Amino acid sequence: MEKAVGIVVEYNPFHNGHKYHCLKAKEQGDIVIAVMSGDFVQRGEPALIDRWSRAELALKNGVDIVVELPVFYSTQSAEIFARGAVGILDLMKTKKIVFGSESGNTEKLVKRAKLEEREDFKEELKKQLKEGCSYPTAYSNSLKSLEEKEELDSNDILGVEYIKALDFWKSSMKPVAIKREKSGYYSEGVEDGISSATGIRKKLQIGEEIKDVVPSVTYEVLKNALKENKFAKLEDFYDLIRYKILSGKNQLEKIQDIEQGYENKIYEAAFISRDFESFFEKIKSRRYTLGRVQRVLIHILLGIDKKQTKEVKESVPYVRVLGFTSSGQRYLKKLKEKDIEILTSLKNIQKNLDKRSLELLEQNEIASKIYSMVNPYEDRKIPIIIK
Repeated sequence: MEKAVGIVVEYNPFHNGHKYHCLKAKEQGDIVIAVMSGDFVQRGEPALIDRWSRAELALKNGVDIVVELPVFYSTQSAEIFARGAVGILDLMKTKKIVFGSESGNTEKLVKRAKLEEREDFKEELKKQLKEGCSYPTAYSNSLKSLEEKEELDSNDILGVEYIKALDFWKSSMKPVAIKREKSGYYSEGVEDGISSATGIRKKLQIGEEIKDVVPSVTYEVLKNALKENKFAKLEDFYDLIRYKILSGKNQLEKIQDIEQGYENKIYEAAFISRDFESFFEKIKSRRYTLGRVQRVLIHILLGIDKKQTKEVKESVPYVRVLGFTSSGQRYLKKLKEKDIEILTSLKNIQKNLDKRSLELLEQNEIASKIYSMVNPYEDRKIPIIIK
């Protein structure tokens, strides 16, 4: 059986740095499998363009199989995001997970992962959080208490979570950190034709040219989306979010990432705020990072609660393929011969999934329908095939 390598992506949007990542992953094996966030992403935002468009761009730029990371994983903290993605790759029988990293030092990240699993670290982290620190501050203080002074950047932090997830699933998959070239995760600059997704979204917002930092197929898709005003933004969903807050006040405390008392602040802000900007200003908190506040809003919109999150952390309910190349198709056929249930169609899924898995799949599909209320697209029941 061909050797598969896994990557975890959002492609929001697919750019030259992603193409480099894909090429480096290909050096590690025969088949590249990308677990890609669906219509809502980890920063608590709707994806710029829909899941099918992004999957097609991936397949045209070196990925062999695109598998969807369902919304109950894709909109979560780094720990749960990573656990869901790694769990899916493990079910897909990948041999390695290849991820971008500021350091490019796999050994260092493995060492940090082990430190974070220590009980003294966990206890100190809980203590810091109880004292009212935001998670990044609590995390930093906990490291210092153990005389670990080195701070990690965004991709290295996520890499540590991938390594911890490998341990959780008892996976034989090997982690491989690839040094991130040029532009950083949050950088808005351009260096040697590479810009971060954050920088590209900013350029699109202010009307700057992006032709030199994305592959030609991405450029055409984005140019058409811009022309038709088809980029999704969090504020576009405010009326829906506000309705969910005001009509479901008693359910807010059950929503994932909401701590006791914060539901009242959200409700009061929604009650008096007619526009998203003033609402968002009112719900900012020193304890909550910007990303966490946005994730809370997406969880309210989509009904992602604490009970469900606890459940999906323990077991991956299904694996759904969004698209594949000819090489990917051959690999999937061999996987199916091993009696691994991989969804390549939504036909007859009642026979393939248990009741709870069906409910979670339906929730993910409803999330995409909500996305398409603001940013309409033609949904598909079968994968994209690139010959």
